[in-house]
Amino acid sequence: MKLNKVLFGAAGVTSINPIILGILVLGILLILFLPRKHVIAPLIVLSMLIPLGQVLMLGSFHFQVFRILLFAGWIRLLFQRSKEGWAAKLKMNAIDMALIGYAVSCVVLYTLLWQQSAAFFNQIGVAYNTLGLYFFFRFFIRDEEDLQRAIKILAVVALVIGALMINEQMTGKNVLAIFGGVPENTQARKGYLRSQGPFQVYLTAGAFGASLLPLFLTMWRKGGRRMLATLGMAAAIAITVTSRTSTASSAAVGAAIGIGMWYFRDYMRLVRWGLVCTLTALHLVMKAPVWALIQRVDLVGGSDGWHRFKIVDNFINHFSDWWLLGARNYMRWEGGDDMWDLANQYVFTGESTGLLSLVFFLAAITYAFKYLGNARKAAGSDTRRAWFLWLLGVTLFANMVAFMGISYFDQTQVYWYLLLAIVVAATVPATERVPAEESQKRNALEELDVWSTLEPAPSTLSFYADH
Repeated sequence: MKLNKVLFGAAGVTSINPIILGILVLGILLILFLPRKHVIAPLIVLSMLIPLGQVLMLGSFHFQVFRILLFAGWIRLLFQRSKEGWAAKLKMNAIDMALIGYAVSCVVLYTLLWQQSAAFFNQIGVAYNTLGLYFFFRFFIRDEEDLQRAIKILAVVALVIGALMINEQMTGKNVLAIFGGVPENTQARKGYLRSQGPFQVYLTAGAFGASLLPLFLTMWRKGGRRMLATLGMAAAIAITVTSRTSTASSAAVGAAIGIGMWYFRDYMRLVRWGLVCTLTALHLVMKAPVWALIQRVDLVGGSDGWHRFKIVDNFINHFSDWWLLGARNYMRWEGGDDMWDLANQYVFTGESTGLLSLVFFLAAITYAFKYLGNARKAAGSDTRRAWFLWLLGVTLFANMVAFMGISYFDQTQVYWYLLLAIVVAATVPATERVPAEESQKRNALEELDVWSTLEPAPSTLSFYADH
């Protein structure tokens, strides 16, 4: 029974603070009645700032705030789609297909692995998150104007979270604890505090902040929002520092390296092959495998690098145990009781749902980089656009580095699928080509509220519950 609670999510009860409930109702109304270009704002802001512990139970399903808002978002999406017709028809691309494959394979393989209804319903919830969030953002983020607006929303969110996490460092208390869903006392290790803000753990908080640095740098340009960009980057740094984790620091270092590689952008093929050759040579000459270098990463002091090395080591050495469906017994592999904590997105995906799911997950990232690379080359002499696309690639890379230290299981899911939707909007056509009269109709509809024909409206889950 204890094992099932960890893997499938423990049974819970509805736990929503009355204030949060009021904010949630307001958020739903905003999603339903705001103009199309602003629909994503309530979902992003409230999903990121409200702790995941605020939950509504419907049968065996946990509906956290972002899931409730997402349901309202899809109601709005369907009405918007019916009003715009062909103008709102999405053109499927490789990232879309990879994520669909990822969601479906997770449901099928995890269910076959455990052969329990709880496992099936758990993965239905994961698929709801994956496909619901991604395609919601795909539909409403259609061009550069939309994606720039999304980045600005993230900057505002980061400012709030940064302030909350700085306050934790000053007081040792998390003010969001008054609503429930996060601990009141900030966790400490070796004499320093690890702020977490609205996130479930300081690791995801730090990963979120560190990976935002290059994204906010995209706003720092002539005609851009330089003040907001400056404040956003300051907030991202504050989140990274106050989380006090090597995962966040590693992601920040990765972002810095990625930004610096701009000057070598025309030689990246050589850089990649050089990295492969270097790692191969190290593996041949080192007494331990090359991935043992992971345990030496401790940028803040007190990090458990050995644990991160060991789960990767088990992942590689026990390939035959997990490649088909995933593994039931990874918690008992060499390394002690901590092996239940798969603090690595790649390892978690493979050991939980098998190689096929991991391939689909990596395919989505690979195609995202491919689209960005092709779009950057197509930009030609347009250095501003090329730089913007490069920074989006650096943001993806920073998240890939963060994945080595944590899996995205809380609000960071919202951020991750938003980022992928931004990449698609920046690099590939979001809609089918339509006749001129349909395009004009679409533009006219975007100026009107899709609900204009209606009367105006009056103004505890376990750690891996979603996995």
